[in-house]
Amino acid sequence: MRESRFEDLAEQVYRVLREMILSGELVPGQKLVQEALSERLGVSRTPLLAAFSKLEKELLVELVPRRGAYVKRLSPLELLHLYDVRLRLEPLGAAEAARNLDEAGRAELEKAFAAYRDCVVSGDADRVRVADFEFHGTLMRLSRNTILDRILSSFAIVLASNQRGLMKPMKKSLAEHEALVDALIRRDDRKAESLMYAHLAEARDAVAALARSRPTSSEGRT
Repeated sequence: MRESRFEDLAEQVYRVLREMILSGELVPGQKLVQEALSERLGVSRTPLLAAFSKLEKELLVELVPRRGAYVKRLSPLELLHLYDVRLRLEPLGAAEAARNLDEAGRAELEKAFAAYRDCVVSGDADRVRVADFEFHGTLMRLSRNTILDRILSSFAIVLASNQRGLMKPMKKSLAEHEALVDALIRRDDRKAESLMYAHLAEARDAVAALARSRPTSSEGRT
C-alpha cells in the first residue's frame, strides 16, 4: 500500500514538471534545484528523483553526474532527428484520423482547433505553443492508432519546449491548421496526409538549416 502511494505521488510530480516544461515555466538548460522543487511541490526528494528518472527517458530532463538535473536542451542535430521521425509518422496519423473521424471525434477536433485559434488571436507565443501541442496530440489520438499516438506523445513536449525561435508566423500556422481540419472533416485522408507533411516539412527545413550552421553536440547543461 505504501509503495502504491509513493508511485501515485511520483506520477503526480512527473505530470506537474512535464506541464511546467511544456508551458515554458521551466526552460531548456535550466537547472532543476531539488530543494526548491521539493519545497514548492510539497514532496520529499524521493518522488522527485523518481519523476526526474521518468522525464529523462522522455528526453525532457538530463541527469548529469555530480552536477544534478537540467531541463533537456536538444542540440540542433537532435532536434532535426526528432523532426525527421515526426515528418514520417504524423502524416500517417492525420490520414488515419480522417478515415476514422466520427461525430464525437469531430467535436473534439473542432474544440482543439478553436482553442488554438483563440491563442493565436491573443498573440501569446507560449500559449500558442501549448495549444499547438494539444491540437497535434488530438489529431494523433483521433487516428485510433494507439502505438503511433504513444510514440509521438513521448517526444512531443521536448519538441515543443525546444521550438522557441523556430515557430512559424502564427497566422500562417493557423491557416495550415484550418486547412487540415477541413480535410479531416471531409474525411479526405490523402489530403490530410499531404497537408500534414507540408506543414511539418517547412519547420523541418528550418531546423535542418539551424543544424548546418551550429555545432551538433548536446547543450543540456548551462
